[in-house]
Order: sequence, then C-alpha cells, then structure tokens
Amino acid sequence: MLLHDLLDEPALGLEVLVRGAPDRPVRWVHSIEVADPGEFLRGGEVVLTTGAWQRVGQNPAAWVEEVAAAGAIAIGFGRLVDGDEPPADLVTAAAEHALTCFVVPVSVPFVALAEAFVAAKRVEWEAPLRRQLEHHGAIVAALRAERGVDSVLRVLRRRLGLEVAVVAGTTTHGPVPENGCPVTLIGEGLADASLVLPRPLAELDVDVQAAVSSAMPFLALELERERALRATEQRYAREVVEWIATGVPAAAVTARLELLGVPVDRTLRCLVVRGAAPEAVAAGLAPYLVVERADDVVCLVAEDVARVPVTGYVGVGQAAEVAELRVSLLQARHAADALVARGVEGWLTHEELASPAVLLAAQDPAVLQALARTVLGGVLDSDRDRGTELVASLRAFLDGGGRWQETADALHVHINTLRHRMKRVEELTGRSLASTADRVDLFLALRALP
Repeated sequence: MLLHDLLDEPALGLEVLVRGAPDRPVRWVHSIEVADPGEFLRGGEVVLTTGAWQRVGQNPAAWVEEVAAAGAIAIGFGRLVDGDEPPADLVTAAAEHALTCFVVPVSVPFVALAEAFVAAKRVEWEAPLRRQLEHHGAIVAALRAERGVDSVLRVLRRRLGLEVAVVAGTTTHGPVPENGCPVTLIGEGLADASLVLPRPLAELDVDVQAAVSSAMPFLALELERERALRATEQRYAREVVEWIATGVPAAAVTARLELLGVPVDRTLRCLVVRGAAPEAVAAGLAPYLVVERADDVVCLVAEDVARVPVTGYVGVGQAAEVAELRVSLLQARHAADALVARGVEGWLTHEELASPAVLLAAQDPAVLQALARTVLGGVLDSDRDRGTELVASLRAFLDGGGRWQETADALHVHINTLRHRMKRVEELTGRSLASTADRVDLFLALRALP
C-alpha cells in the first residue's frame, strides 16, 4: 500500500496539510502518544497522535524531529473535538522534514486507519497466492485436456513469458534456453531430470519463482507417469516380439500390436539392427515399435521404409501381414548375420540375401577357406607350382555359362587349350563339368576363395 492510497480513501475523510512524499510505501499504521517515539518506530510508519505528549512538556518540533529520524513517513493528528487543530509547530516541522501531515476527523477512530491499511495489505499478501492458485488451476486444466510434460511447459511459458525446457536423461522437452540454469526435479527415478530456466531461480521475480515452484511437482509427476507408461509399453513390445519369434497365433499378436498403436491394417517389415543403441535406431528410423532383444534391436517398420544412414548392420525382412511377421523376422536376422560376417555396415534385404554369393558371405571366413581348399586344393597347388592358370580359366568358363568358344576367345587361347585345362581341373578336383551339382560345388568354391 502506498501512502496516497490511505490519504485518498474517501471513507476516512482525511485532511492533508502537508503532502510530503505520498508515493512512499506504508510499512505500518501506528498510534503513539509517548514523549520519545523514536524507540517504538522501525521506519515506513504512518504515526497517529492526538498530541497527548504535550502534557508532559514535549515540544512539537522536537517530537516531529524524532519521528522523522526514526524513518516514519507521515503524521496523522486526530481531533478529539470539533475545531481541534494540530499545533502549528508540528505542521511546520513536518514540512521541514518532508513528512506528510494530515488531520483525522473526530468521527474517524484511529483503528479505522489501521483497518484500511490491513485490508489493503491483505489484498497485496493474497495476490501472489491467488496468482499461484490461478497458475495451479491453469496447469490442472491443461492436463485434463492433454497429459504430458509438454502440456505443463506450455502453461509455464505462457504465464512466465520465459523460455523453459525439461531435460530428462537423453530426452529434451522444449528448446533449451541458451546458457540455461537447471533446477533439479524431485521425484522417484528423476535424478537425471531438471527444469532449465533462462536465469538462476534466485534471480527471478518472486511471482515467477512461485509459478516455477508450483509447476515443478506437476512436471515431476508427468515425467514419472510417462516413464512408467514407456516401461509398460516396452514390456508389452518385448512380449509381442517374442510372440512373433515363437509363432504365437496371429490373433493374439494382432491384438497386442493394436494396443501398442501399430497399424495392423497394412503390411509391415521386420528389421534387425546390430551394433547400434535402441535410442539411435528409434531416432533414425522412427519405427512403429523398437525392442532390444539379446544383441539385436528389433523393429517393426512400414513396408516402404527409407534406407536412412544408420550406424550398424541392418537386416531387412520381407513385407508381410501380421501372420507372416515371423518369416520377416527370421529373414531380417539372417541378413544381419550376413552383414556382420562380412564386416560391412549398412542395409541388406532378404531379396539381396537370396544370392548364393551373399549366403557364402554369411559364413565364417575360416569355414570358407576350408571349403575352397577341399574342392580346389589341387588346382590351387598346380597354379602355384606350375603357373597353369587353371583357377582363372575355370572361373571364366563357369561365368560364361560353359560356352567353350566364347570362353576361349575371352581368355585369348585356343579352344583345345581350354578343353585341356578344364580336363585337368576335373582330374584334380574329381568333379565333372558335365554335372550340374559338380558345377555348383566348383562355383561356390571359387566364390569362397579369399
């Protein structure tokens, strides 16, 4: 309450004799009749008196000087009877000390001024609480319409006029203010969560601090709720992936996928990713579902999933209805195995895996070398010891579809030379080039060579 609010209150009918500094805040309204009032004052008071101290010989000017020295801002002289006027020396001294001086009518008791002051202060004291209650109500209303941390943050930003964010582990809600100042959120499992303000909380206005304080329990509660919800969803997701892998009936899988928000009315693909964290996979692919399973990250994605750059080995199964997702999962895992065996990060689909060469790439290098040595050992030794070029000739012959003349031309040799070389390959390997099965053995052995 400012002094002029008290002076201008119509119900009091105060007569201002010296205006002084009416814009100063009133700390208290206090009646004093002692000769030495200074020790009873702390500063900022409106001092009320009837001048009773004059009976003990106190001089009005000296009395005012002591009141002024104690930091009071105004003196109110109360009339005891009509026509009673304040001492002229009191009014003059008040003007000299820049104190407001006014007269209180006979009909107005001093307690009326105290009541007016207390009523005004009550409004001031209640205002922050009312604002806090309004803020509390706004958050509750927002959460009724839409649950979540972001809903609380929108209310907080609007009421504060400040940019704020919540950081919880690797998750961020809202844009983080530059040089932000975190305030830890208190809650179960929220050691990594904080509300980030643009300035330290202690430097903000009291109203802002109150709004922040009232919002923080809601933010903590919503974070706990969201984390509990995600944990439940993740448990359901892991279960449904196990169901897909073990061939649980499609009706049960469909019901669970619908519960998790996966669109079961369209064809899906299973992806198996190795060498990448689930969070990175989720951020890069935006899958319908992502689950960590043993060393794999298993995803359900749309049929037309884009090959975005992802660190790790990404095996892709066929597009399938829910009933065929197990096949898609097996294909994706097989493709991921092939990539890991080759040591090449990237994407591999089950269609690409259908090539015999890719099937070989999925095997252990030591096994492949043993295969090549078992079938082509004699041929390899002949080329090494005699320089016969049998391996190159056999590869050209098989790649050329077994066409003698075309292969001879490609090798720039006579057809009889080629025939002699192929006969020597048959002798050294014990395989016949006239046999399809033996040709496949030779083809795979060539592909298995390092």
